[in-house]
Amino acid sequence: MTLPLSGMMTAAMINAELGRASNAPFSLNDPAVRALAEKPSGKIMFSDFYGKANELVVKVTSATQYNTLIKSFFTPDDWASDKAKRLIISGVDFGNMSGAAALAVTDAASGQAGSFDGKLTLEIEAGAFISGSGGKWSVASAGNGGIALHANFKGKNGNNLQLINKGIIRGGGGSGGQGGKGGGGAYAQNVTVREPTEGDLRGNGYGWTWVNNFSRVIISWGGQELLRWDNQSFSTTFYDINGARYYRGTPDGGVSGTSFFKIYRTFEQIQNVYTDGGTGGAGGTGQGFNLASGAGALGDAGGTNAGRGGNGGHGGAWGISGANGDAGINGNNGNGLAGSLSGLGGAAIGGITNVDIIDNSGLIIGRQE
Repeated sequence: MTLPLSGMMTAAMINAELGRASNAPFSLNDPAVRALAEKPSGKIMFSDFYGKANELVVKVTSATQYNTLIKSFFTPDDWASDKAKRLIISGVDFGNMSGAAALAVTDAASGQAGSFDGKLTLEIEAGAFISGSGGKWSVASAGNGGIALHANFKGKNGNNLQLINKGIIRGGGGSGGQGGKGGGGAYAQNVTVREPTEGDLRGNGYGWTWVNNFSRVIISWGGQELLRWDNQSFSTTFYDINGARYYRGTPDGGVSGTSFFKIYRTFEQIQNVYTDGGTGGAGGTGQGFNLASGAGALGDAGGTNAGRGGNGGHGGAWGISGANGDAGINGNNGNGLAGSLSGLGGAAIGGITNVDIIDNSGLIIGRQE
């Protein structure tokens, strides 16, 4: 702990700060004593020890950080030494927008062997924040809120991170879920049907026969003779029979006095036309570092008589899951689908078993897991 800024200063207090017994032998010329006073040589007095601490202190006071490791603020030698280390977050919002933890102890690649030695303290002053990233909807998938502080490793000797929180540690909010697809629709429509759909037919009971000598036309369809009329003009190219129109097609040979033609027909028919339901709206973003929570997008309108897609769910506040997407609206040919689940709220502190909370006079918003 830091020595007082004024008042009485004793050898016992200095010994205690150095981790020694209070009644241990003491000399102002002891190298460790001089190092604590930051007086490697020359005149040294008890007043030189005011406000001194036997730990390495790094204070972050300005630049916003992203995906940062506590390890990165200390030299490799200091990180590996048994000297006490303290990182102070002061007056800034310390976070990231990428989904990774805003602040972690060390990188997983270095593993336990690369973790800290000695006492490690993280101090968040009043007015400072560690903020997880907000969950975002992406490629039809809900985004979870990001972790604020990830104590991903203990120290080399199993020692925990010491946490003094007088500010705010807050996990990111989860994104909203996507709205469900609207139900399908259908409507009746009068359409012209052609048989066959392209080309024409001849043989197997299909054909148009013209007997020139007698001006006679014979129309057969599917083995049934539909028409045999005499004294018909050769210029006539179609006949309406029983609600269908039969057309003389391409010539297809003949015999003496008789010509054969291919045939096709059209008729009107009422058919159902099917339409798709509207697509559900994307989920809104969760609240996070430099990101406000947002409303989900509106679902798209469906086709004729189809249902509109459901609206996307609202993004969650700090540390809170978003809202699920709304169900799609039913159409006259199908029911709308349920909306998708939202993203989870991010943890304020991950790896809580690797943390000793010394002071929590501030706020922790979100899970501790």
